[in-house]
Amino acid sequence: MIGFLEGQVKFATIGKIILFANGIGFTVNIPGNINFLENQKTSLYIHTHIREDNLALYGFNSAKDLEIFELLLTVSGVGPKIALTMLTSSTEKNIKNAIVESNLAFFSSISGVGKKTAQKIILDLKSKLGKGDVNMGNLEGNSELIDSLISLGFQKGEISSIYSKIDNSLSLGAQVKEALKLLKND
Repeated sequence: MIGFLEGQVKFATIGKIILFANGIGFTVNIPGNINFLENQKTSLYIHTHIREDNLALYGFNSAKDLEIFELLLTVSGVGPKIALTMLTSSTEKNIKNAIVESNLAFFSSISGVGKKTAQKIILDLKSKLGKGDVNMGNLEGNSELIDSLISLGFQKGEISSIYSKIDNSLSLGAQVKEALKLLKND
C-alpha cells in the first residue's frame, strides 16, 4: 500500500493531480478545496483504495485528514467519492464535531449524503471517536422505535449500535422485532 508520496506536480486540476515521484507519475484524487500549481513540490498522505476493477489513490495534506477519510470509509454506504466530497465541503475538525454533536443537518447538507447515510455516519462513528452517547433526538427519524426500545429497558448506546441496520420502511412492530433480534445477537 502506498501511504505517503513526495514529489513534483506534473498536472493539476480541481480534485486531481499527477504527482511525479521517483520516476513514476501517480494520479492522485484530492479534495476540491486543495489547489496545486504545475511544477510545485508537495508531499501528500495517501489512501490506496483497491476494488476488483480499480486502484485509486487519494491524497491529503495532513495525517488527520487521511484519518477522518479512512474512518468515513468504514461506514456502509460511504465510498471514497462521498468521503472526499465531505472533506472538500468542510474540515476534518468540523466533521468530527458534527459526529460528536449528532448534527444530522451538517451531513445532509453535503451533496450525495442523504438522511439515512447521515444517520449511519453518526451512529457508526460516534463510538469510534469515543465521545459518549449518541444524541438520538438529533437523529430525527423513527423516535417511536427508539422510545419503544428504551421502554423495553435498552440503553441508548445499545440502540445506537443497531439502529442503522433496521429497515425503517417496515411497520413499527416489525422494526421492533428486527431490533430485538439484532440486540439479542450483539
